[in-house]
Amino acid sequence: MMLCFSAGAQERYILHDLIDRVLQENYQLQMVKLEEQVASYNNTAGNAGMLPTVSAAGSQTVSYYDTEQKLFTGDTREANNARSTLLNGQVDLGWTVFDGLRMFAMKDQLGLLEQIGQVNTRYYIEQTVADVAMLYEQLIAFRQLLSNEKKALEVSAFRLKIEERKLKVGAGDALQYNQALVDFNDDSLAVLSRMRNIKSLEIQTNRIINANPEAPVQTADTTMTAILMPVLDSLIAQAEQANSEIEQSVLEEMVAETNVRINRAAYYPTVDLMGQYNYSYSTSKIGYATYNKSYGPLLGVSVRFNLFDGNNVRRTVRNATLLRDQASLSKQDVNAFIKSSITDQYYQWQSLQQQLKLAIENRASALKSMEIAELQFQKGLIDGYNFRLTQVSVLRAANQVILMELAIRLLEISLNRQTGTLMAKYY
Repeated sequence: MMLCFSAGAQERYILHDLIDRVLQENYQLQMVKLEEQVASYNNTAGNAGMLPTVSAAGSQTVSYYDTEQKLFTGDTREANNARSTLLNGQVDLGWTVFDGLRMFAMKDQLGLLEQIGQVNTRYYIEQTVADVAMLYEQLIAFRQLLSNEKKALEVSAFRLKIEERKLKVGAGDALQYNQALVDFNDDSLAVLSRMRNIKSLEIQTNRIINANPEAPVQTADTTMTAILMPVLDSLIAQAEQANSEIEQSVLEEMVAETNVRINRAAYYPTVDLMGQYNYSYSTSKIGYATYNKSYGPLLGVSVRFNLFDGNNVRRTVRNATLLRDQASLSKQDVNAFIKSSITDQYYQWQSLQQQLKLAIENRASALKSMEIAELQFQKGLIDGYNFRLTQVSVLRAANQVILMELAIRLLEISLNRQTGTLMAKYY
């Protein structure tokens, strides 16, 4: 049975090690960080339209023509393969100095989008760290469950051995022996199933930390670590200050407000300054001048004002205002959802703490019953059926404690993620 999951010397991870691997190797986090960089690069004055644009252009052409010109004086001028050249160059400057304050709204929006990128990165980091922390706690819990199930298997093997001896000396019962064998096989299947579950958790962990899926993941901790939790009001206050989803909803509402300002800018005129420097030089073998040269600057200002566009500006401003109101409602909804989620999980956590105390007491009583049942079974005072009932109740009581502890740990991880304190508590 053990050959299916054999392993040699294995590296043992503490949770801090796994989080380090996640922050360095996880593909999704790397992609989110690249998106954050894009938003950062976009946040420039030039992208907002605040800076002037300067461009340069130039050209040179050479032509050869056969020409014939008849002048008013009656003279005729002819030339074959006459060469003409033209050299042009210009530098253009354009600068929008007023556009209804649209450029300032755009710059504010780009800054907000950069902040959203940062918050989005933090959200994915917190969520991924929460995922790996949950997997870490599950690995510890499932190995504890496996230990209990192996002990149950040892008890079943003990019972099967006794029933086998009874049959050999003629004092046994074939039915009891067969039932003991069935129970032994059931417990063996439970052990194999638990080992397969552990392997699945290892594969999921390796996927998050970008490691070989087949590599074993051994936890340095053998017991789950409890985290001290503050009272409910403190949790909600922390979430209002540091929850990344709430922060993102606030920023999205502010982005929607800048969209209103951007669209309202179309109600105002646009003033552009323009400048140009031109240079032109041409030569010709035939014509009134053998060469012509001109150069100099050009300066100007232009004003554009939208007199009527079918009320499209009014429509876009109204739509932007509605989207701003929608973002405000979305922010309130996110706040209400986070508050509700924290409250629900906190009361679950409190209830499980109370249930855990009873489960620990129940486990202690079940273990005492098991000690008594083993002695009575050896002496023949109880049959295999009653012995099995005691064995099952012990396994159920022991596993119940582990599963409750796991549920408490998972709730603690979730609550710390929602309050924005996850990294401080686990890293």
